Amino acid sequence: MKSKFNHFIITVISILALVSCQEEAKPALPSPTIENVEIGLNNNEIGVIGSDFHLNADILAGELIEQVQVKIAPQDGKTYEGFWDFELTWEEYKGTKNANVHKHFDIPEDAVEGIYDFLIIVTDQNGTSTEEKRSVTIYSPENLPLNP
Repeated sequence: MKSKFNHFIITVISILALVSCQEEAKPALPSPTIENVEIGLNNNEIGVIGSDFHLNADILAGELIEQVQVKIAPQDGKTYEGFWDFELTWEEYKGTKNANVHKHFDIPEDAVEGIYDFLIIVTDQNGTSTEEKRSVTIYSPENLPLNP
């Protein structure tokens, strides 16, 4: 009888120890938001090789911004004349709660025509990130449609 009682006490203590060691669920960290996105001249989602490319977006961090990044990457299932991708990172927004990202940058001369994924990635100092994905078409100047 004493053995059953000791076994019962050990079981209860073990259960209490396991329950007390579990961490409480942490609340979800707030993620940054990206709104009012404009890409390409006149917001037409077109880039021209060797020419200026326009980006405008309103960023609101969940905590504080760590970095803002842009990537232009080939789309899955598309065929291109060669491989090309592009990446820019801006750390000037680090430590701010919100920002209007208004940037102009050139599409490099080594870019390859085609339809690409355009990604805006905002990373917070709390470790969360948000990504906005659009589709952009990159043209060489001689192949640019008349009314893009």
